[in-house]
Amino acid sequence: MKIVIAGGGRVGGALAARLVSEQHTVTVIERDAGICARLFEEVGVVTVCGDATNPRVLEAAGIGSADVAAAVLAHDPANLAFTMLVRSVSSARLMVRMLDTNYREAYRLAGVKELVAEADVVVAKMTTAIDFPQVSGSLPLSSGDALLFELAIPSRARVAGQTVAQVRALEGFPRECIFIAMVDPQGHTALPEGNTQLKAGNNVILVARRTQVAKAVEFLTAEPPLGAVLASTLAQTLRKLDFLAPLSDEELENVARGAELLQMPAGTELFRQGDAGETFYVVVTGEVAMKDGGRQTVATVKQGGFFGELALLTGEPRNATAVTTAPSELAAVGREDFRGVMMANPAVALEMSRILGQRLSRVQGGQQATPAKRRGLFGR
Repeated sequence: MKIVIAGGGRVGGALAARLVSEQHTVTVIERDAGICARLFEEVGVVTVCGDATNPRVLEAAGIGSADVAAAVLAHDPANLAFTMLVRSVSSARLMVRMLDTNYREAYRLAGVKELVAEADVVVAKMTTAIDFPQVSGSLPLSSGDALLFELAIPSRARVAGQTVAQVRALEGFPRECIFIAMVDPQGHTALPEGNTQLKAGNNVILVARRTQVAKAVEFLTAEPPLGAVLASTLAQTLRKLDFLAPLSDEELENVARGAELLQMPAGTELFRQGDAGETFYVVVTGEVAMKDGGRQTVATVKQGGFFGELALLTGEPRNATAVTTAPSELAAVGREDFRGVMMANPAVALEMSRILGQRLSRVQGGQQATPAKRRGLFGR
């Protein structure tokens, strides 16, 4: 597309750089000759040095054949004059950064339909950040009535591991909240479908009415409580793990109380072979099949059993795919649940590391890891 930008300041320069990187044809009109020279040298954008409210300057910038005209000048009167001149000689789409909302009606009369109210955006983003510290980014939509926002799924979130369809069907989830995208820790974005899982540690991008944002954030970050009886039972199961032997009963109880309780229907894929290991699981009820690369079952974990602890501790990729074969209740224990115990008792951490080292040596047939691949107990 051919785009003419009025104003080469901080916003205009950044906009030009992005558009050029996306292979658009961009011309910037700027009065300051120094800014014009810098944009040409650093961004590679065509510049016209002159007043964007001068018809002859607009003609030199090729406004007559432009697809889009963007006004990001420092003052609304200048932006308004630019848009009116553009409208008189071109059919280009008009986009304006509005600094003072008192000009909204004037822009509307000038035929501007795409306004970015700078103050509204800043205020909305700051108030959202104040009200919802869990939200990592936001953008007001539809005059602020709706909000596009990004939210991280906590490691112990109740919805972690469930699909978009399952979450939307749960009682209490706001109906006017839509999943837009999923972003993994590497920054890869995927558009969700009904069977897309909400994975702990990933970010979700959603749209909701502003009045529903608080409910959506609370629902998606809520952690299920682990009852005292279940925590005690889980602690007894954890006692079976050799590398947890140095922990006292109280320390094991603390780890158990930090576990995440998951309700999973049959056929739920908990993780895939090759995924990073951040969590190990204890089967409270139900059954889980461990499958190889050919999707053949190599082991079955039943009530009271556990799996996934080796990948959790070493940070190595999962060596199997885990799938529930029956409706299951699982206790998920993550690396963070051990940190408090380890920080409080370094001697215990050393003993656990020694036991883990012996175990890994046995698993690997006594082979020594190369120094480049050595990892700490909590290293990735």
